[in-house]
Amino acid sequence: MSAMTTPSALAGIRVVDLATTRAELTGRVLADLGAEVIKIEPPGGCEARTLPPFRDDSNDSPEASLYWASVGLGKRSVVLDVDRPADRDALKTLIDGADVLVESFDPGTMTRYGLDYATLAPRNPGLVYASITPLGQTGPAARTPAIDLTIEAAGGLVGLQGDGDRPPLAIGLPQASFHGGVQAAADIVIALYERNHSGYGQHLDVSMQAAMVWTLMNATGYPANTGGNP
Repeated sequence: MSAMTTPSALAGIRVVDLATTRAELTGRVLADLGAEVIKIEPPGGCEARTLPPFRDDSNDSPEASLYWASVGLGKRSVVLDVDRPADRDALKTLIDGADVLVESFDPGTMTRYGLDYATLAPRNPGLVYASITPLGQTGPAARTPAIDLTIEAAGGLVGLQGDGDRPPLAIGLPQASFHGGVQAAADIVIALYERNHSGYGQHLDVSMQAAMVWTLMNATGYPANTGGNP
């Protein structure tokens, strides 16, 4: 008697992954849940392939990044140059047949390429479109330059690190990118569940800074949580 197998949670779901290093973990988590994740890379490969740490025996191999070995696990790669109109058209055709799109460019970038949700949704009404940015798509700080460390600081994490009588310390892992990426994956799963009822996708606006705040909950003494500045 053969053992019964339980299908993966996202079996049959196709994801087009345009994430930068801000949200590479989103596609990794979705792949772990059984989705088909198609990583769109520029000629020469995505930036995450070049990030340390590297294998000791790398010998300059393009697959030497242990960082990429982790965040890229389970993804299939397709090389497309979105600066080329023909490649953008090919990408749109690929998205037409997808369930999910993940992107983490600065606000406005996808609109300039004609790949924003408003343009793609009429072509694929069931598309769940997740945008992961430092501070969200709109608002007075949405386009403020940011790196992982400044997003962590804005979310209250950095103030918890290091000795109290010394400046805060950064840690080795990009916590804002990791927490924001996993938050996006969770939001996508919920949106896919909602689509089962409505038949429609939606645009998910994921703020990495907000993800840091609610990940830490009241541990930060963050004024928005405490009602004052401790």
